Amino acid sequence: MKSFFLSLLLTVLSFAAQSQLTKKTWLVGGSGSLYSYHEDYVFPSVSYSAKYTNIDIASSVGIFLVDRFAAGLRPYLSTYKGESSGGATPNQIKLALGPFVRYYFLNKDKQFNLLADISYQLGINQAKEGDNPKGKFNTFSAMAGAEIFFNSSVGIEFLLGYKNQLTTFDNSPSAFRNNRKGFLTSIGFHFHLEKE
Repeated sequence: MKSFFLSLLLTVLSFAAQSQLTKKTWLVGGSGSLYSYHEDYVFPSVSYSAKYTNIDIASSVGIFLVDRFAAGLRPYLSTYKGESSGGATPNQIKLALGPFVRYYFLNKDKQFNLLADISYQLGINQAKEGDNPKGKFNTFSAMAGAEIFFNSSVGIEFLLGYKNQLTTFDNSPSAFRNNRKGFLTSIGFHFHLEKE
């Protein structure tokens, strides 16, 4: 598997490409992640295990306001489904929308570029179980990494950073608040479309 990724990286680096990071160029793209995990809950009075699958999809639509600096909107969709040994099947969907900004540090004639990306999305959270509780969902991320360009219009990015997600249920029998903080890795594609 390592040799496959090394071959892919060398192939990408062998292309002679430069990016479109100039004012009035559109930036369109997105990334996705799949997270499948197992949790064991042990309390003095009860214990159970559960399996979860989480799918996150985020897209970006923006424009370069000046050379190397883009801003725009980022829709976000997250689904969460699980099965527990107690018979519960938690199922949630989160929809959010918010602004993002990103800055590319190197000149546009480079085959790759270093970048920083900051975004914030605010939205809704709904569970598909019991009394179908609803609440709010927001996420903040600050990431940095590199984008490697296949040609002047298409690039693949590899980012690392910090993410903070806050999920609440307002109309459930007991108020619920979940705050997750941690490191994030992201892989995505972006298209740099120059306006004619």
